[in-house]
Amino acid sequence: MRRLFNFIQITVIAGVAIAFVGFEFIERLPEYAGSLPGATAKQTITGEVTRVRDGDTIEVAGLPIRLGSLNCAERGSLRGDTATKRMKVLVYRETLTCYLNGRTSYDRSIGSCALSDGRDIGAVMIQEGLCRRYF
Repeated sequence: MRRLFNFIQITVIAGVAIAFVGFEFIERLPEYAGSLPGATAKQTITGEVTRVRDGDTIEVAGLPIRLGSLNCAERGSLRGDTATKRMKVLVYRETLTCYLNGRTSYDRSIGSCALSDGRDIGAVMIQEGLCRRYF
């Protein structure tokens, strides 16, 4: 009986660990997760970008979205202003598909967004050296 209990305990702990690692993978590396961000999202929205607040926060169809995989310098700094300008160019007049995970930060929903060609905008900003990955 004790062996069965230990087996169940280990199985539950392993399952929780796998779920956590899976969530972190989808949240932090959405560009490598394929269709998983869409499949695991609590909400998916598609809409036009209505505002760029800074390098890692945009508004899509009026909804503020904090890109969960991205960490950019603050506006008012040279790097932050550069990231904000690039984000404006990247998403100007674009219709994005955003996958929201159900969490919020201040007034912003947290998630990831993809351009119409499928590229993750956070990944673009990281690849261009404008921002870092948020861990």
